[in-house]
Amino acid sequence: MALRTTNWLITSDITPETATYDPVGDGWVLSWLPGRSLTKGQAMNGMALDEFLSDFDLATAADTDTPTAEVLHAFELAVARAADLGISLEEAVIRLSAQIVRRDRRGARTILCADRSGERLSIDAATVCPTGEGIAV
Repeated sequence: MALRTTNWLITSDITPETATYDPVGDGWVLSWLPGRSLTKGQAMNGMALDEFLSDFDLATAADTDTPTAEVLHAFELAVARAADLGISLEEAVIRLSAQIVRRDRRGARTILCADRSGERLSIDAATVCPTGEGIAV
């Protein structure tokens, strides 16, 4: 896990979320926590929290019968990072999950079809319901 930072952008090598500097608002905005102006430290914490929650093995390691001290410490740190953003760890999980759903919906491909006249029609890939008759191409 590594965060890359510039004067205008913070990105991660394991998550598509970003933090961008907003010169008008004079603060940083997390892609998964829009509408809040943050300090650069808070933006870094938000991105680190996202990375932690994106690491499935680490984020689910506390479900074992005897989580290690390292895992417990990672969760304590995650709770502190969420608190620094003014939200709970649970809210962070919900917001990041909602981002995944939104991104999946936006990225859903439209499947092109052709009817007998050669006119292209489309299928809504999210529901796999044809919007017109035709043959999938």
